[in-house]
Amino acid sequence: MKSRLQKIEITNFKAFREFTLNLEGRHLLLYGANGAGKSSLYWSLYTFLQSAAKTTPGVAKYFDPSDDQRLLNIHEDAVSKPGEIAITLRDTTTRNDTIYRISYTDHGTRNQPAILKGDLASDFITYRFFFGFSHFSNKVSFDLWDLFEKEILPFCVSTGGGGRMPKQMWDAIKDENPNPYASRGLGGTYAYDEFKANTQAFATILPGIVDGISKEAQAFYDRHFSSGDKAKIILKLGVTQNVAANGSSLHDFSFTRPKIEFGIKVDGTAIERPQSFLNEAKLTQLALSVRFAASMVNLHESDLKLLVLDDLLVSLDMDNRMKVVEILLGPDFESYQKIILTHDRGFFEEFRRVIGDRHTEWCFRSLLGNSKDGIRDKIEKGAIQRAADYIQSHDLEAAAVLLRKAAEETAKRYRRVAMGEISAPGDFHSLSQDLKAAKNHLMQKLPMTLYNQAIKGVPKAHRDKLVCASDEDIDTDATLDLPTKNIIKAQRKRLKQFLSQEAWRNLEAVEAVDAIIQMKDRVLNPAAHWNESPLYDAELKKALRLVSAFERSLSNPTI
Repeated sequence: MKSRLQKIEITNFKAFREFTLNLEGRHLLLYGANGAGKSSLYWSLYTFLQSAAKTTPGVAKYFDPSDDQRLLNIHEDAVSKPGEIAITLRDTTTRNDTIYRISYTDHGTRNQPAILKGDLASDFITYRFFFGFSHFSNKVSFDLWDLFEKEILPFCVSTGGGGRMPKQMWDAIKDENPNPYASRGLGGTYAYDEFKANTQAFATILPGIVDGISKEAQAFYDRHFSSGDKAKIILKLGVTQNVAANGSSLHDFSFTRPKIEFGIKVDGTAIERPQSFLNEAKLTQLALSVRFAASMVNLHESDLKLLVLDDLLVSLDMDNRMKVVEILLGPDFESYQKIILTHDRGFFEEFRRVIGDRHTEWCFRSLLGNSKDGIRDKIEKGAIQRAADYIQSHDLEAAAVLLRKAAEETAKRYRRVAMGEISAPGDFHSLSQDLKAAKNHLMQKLPMTLYNQAIKGVPKAHRDKLVCASDEDIDTDATLDLPTKNIIKAQRKRLKQFLSQEAWRNLEAVEAVDAIIQMKDRVLNPAAHWNESPLYDAELKKALRLVSAFERSLSNPTI
């Protein structure tokens, strides 16, 4: 990615009166309570990118105080403070910044290649897609056309269409009006013929687009969500009624809108009404697979690629949310600059913990205020970051309290997510109890004899030396027949995989837990902070490293 979003400046637009957000080219994780401007930020970015392909009047209307489609802040004076959205993009190679603006008088994005391509390459997804995916009555077929038109079609590409984007092709016919100027005679005939040709062109490309998304959705679901299924789930998205236009005059003209239906098979049996068969979490997993598949099928080359998500996972439980977080942080979306917006503080904290030692690539912000009094952003630091600040300023007591809090949160999260424990109301587990439970759970994953005799205490630099680098010794052993050699090679391969992957991750997690247990009473015990034995700077710095390693180890999704 050559171009990164550097800064967003919004004046008198939606919930914002005057607002500036500095991203410095990083990803953004943002928390905002309802009414604090989170969705307004989403729509500001969406409106900005979409403006590149719009006419100037089509952009100006959003900033025109007299237009019914204006998107100005109702508490702001449009005369003294005209509406504007300004975006700063930085070329990561040259480090040069370019500012683009849209307002009532300025259409600085018009046909700009950087914004045009960025619009096509970026993706915007809101909770509305998943609500729309699951609100069907049990009595009706699962027709997704209306949702597809609003949430997927704007981001689709096709090799057909004579260079036009599928959304442009649909916009030319969606009003179902083949003769808008009421032309008569030959002019009217041409109008109807052109409309039918445009309709047929869209009908030709639509099934291929939907079929491509359907195939990728199945692959995406199998990769990320199918592991816990008791029965094989096959999903299908298909055009069951294509768009069509017939007739050559006002009296005999008819227009058929498309129908895109969604269905599933479970162990080969077709489920007629998926919305009545599946629970909400599973339906959302399938919806995520469809929506993310649309992003992956409709890839564009662009220097700027944004993935903007607004309260995407409100209907998923925390465990499934974390699966999606792992997907977002994984290779499928590594080429995007990600902007994650949420009103759920717990999800915000969990997402930040999973980011772990990649936090330097991210901005963590919250929005404060409202549309009337003004909205500002606040830097959100985690307990470990705040503890580091306190150590820097030599407030060691405050640092120790925050480090204990970080250790407690990490241990409790591990019991809840990795171990699947849900505490009853009023139940309380001490840090010692949580650490002991976490260690016992981790140790159960390690064969104890192998752990004690072959793994424990082995430095990282020596780990790859525990097994042979090649199978030459087996190949040259004349006492072994070929089937036996193959068996030993397979066993050796499994042992090597075990020693180089899961066992080492579990070992590192056990060592991290042990380190916290050993220093807990001295540094992380609040009662000890007020006795005659003082805390020392070196101790707190060591505690900071250990708690950071502890959080990083126990946040690993494979642990």
